[in-house]
Parts: sequence; structure tokens; C-alpha cells
Amino acid sequence: MALVAVVLAFAAGATDAFAFLQLSGVFTANMTGNLVLGGLVDRPGYGSTIAGITTAIVVFAGTLFLALRFMPGDTPTGRTVILLVVAAVAQAAILGMWAVGAGGASPVAVVVLTGLSAMAMACQTAIAKRIDGASGVTTTYVTGTITSLMADAADRKPQPAGIRLAVIAALVVGALGGAVAIHADPLYGAALPLLPAVVAAALTATTITPRRLTSHGPGRLPAPIPRVTPSHRRRPGGESADAVRHHHHTQEVSP
Repeated sequence: MALVAVVLAFAAGATDAFAFLQLSGVFTANMTGNLVLGGLVDRPGYGSTIAGITTAIVVFAGTLFLALRFMPGDTPTGRTVILLVVAAVAQAAILGMWAVGAGGASPVAVVVLTGLSAMAMACQTAIAKRIDGASGVTTTYVTGTITSLMADAADRKPQPAGIRLAVIAALVVGALGGAVAIHADPLYGAALPLLPAVVAAALTATTITPRRLTSHGPGRLPAPIPRVTPSHRRRPGGESADAVRHHHHTQEVSP
């Protein structure tokens, strides 16, 4: 799942670039940034921005809770793929709305797009939390990743430094790619996050192997133990109870 984490980090960078530059200056992956923006009351256009900020935070938190409940385990399963597909569908909906010209049509449309974008980012954040939480890798906010990187370096602990650095770089590259795409055409900026979302879903699907049908496999009851009837129980000498009774009967009827 290391490659998936890098791909999702790229998606987060591209998504935040589009949201900040095209959706009234909000973030849909970086909730810390939104909390800071929410306090900048003197910022131009604060009245219209606060609706998007509130939407992003509420949708992100609610979707994250539901996604974590939906995916309780820490290994990739079919539910992991489902969450990534949901994220891809949300990104596709954003692209579709922008393509038909609904993106900047009204403040309501901007709020809807913000909510869809936050939903997509929450789904991938839940996956990163479940699968890569122990490694200190996050894909939507890298402050925790940088902290884990420096903490393990200071304590001289072994760490997945390569994947952590790759995730940080991918986030920056995604944001840069998003800005370049938007400069060329905002529609390209809306389309860019969809590509890594689809790639991440496909990569995750290839890592899932069918469960082997073992008697003690996950979610299966152990095979029933054969029931031993009294007639089949053996005595310490090795003879069964039926054999002993037959021997005694033969002794009684012999002359």
C-alpha cells in the first residue's frame, strides 16, 4: 500500500489546489488550514468563504467517522476499494458539474462542490489512518508525517523514511500540477484529482487476495470435532468397550 499512499498524497495536493483556487479559497483536505482561515475575519470575501469552510469541515468530519466505521480493520479489503470508489465518484461528480458550467454559477453550487471534494478527501484519509497509521504516514495533511519523520530521526529509530518523504513530495507535486492545470484551463484542474483516485482504487484492488477457505479462516467457525460415542471409547489397554463386552460374553457361554 506504499504506492497507494503516494498516489493519494498526489490526489490531496491536486484537490486542495483546485479547491483553494476555484472554490472561494477553502481547503478540502487540510482541515487545519480551514480552521485558520475561519479565524481570519478581515480576509476579503470572508462572508462567502465561511460557508465553504464550514461545509468542508462538517462534511469531512462526518464522512471520516462513517468511513472509519465502515472500515474497522487495518488490512486492505473489499471495503477499502469501495471507499476509494466513493472518492473517485465524488471527484467525477465535481468534474461533471464543472464541465456543464455549474461550478461558478452560484454560491450554492460552490458549496456543493466543496462538500463533494471534502467527502473524497475524508474517504482517503480514513484509509490512510487504518492502513498506514502505525507508520506515521498521512495523505491529506503532512504535518503529522513530518513530525513522525523528525521524531524518529531524533530518537534514531528505524522508520519508513522513503515512503514518508515520497508522500510529502507527492503532495507538493500534486498541488503544483493542479495549479498548472488550472492555469491552462480550470476544467483540467477539476479533472486532475480524478486520475489518481481511479489509480489508487485499481492498485488497492490488485493487493487484495481471495480468502482461503480454511477451517480457522477469518470469520469462519472451526470445523466441528467428531463426536465420540461411548461404544467407540477405548480403555487404557487399547481395546474398545464393544470388544471387551464381546470377550466377556464369549467366556460366559463357553463350556
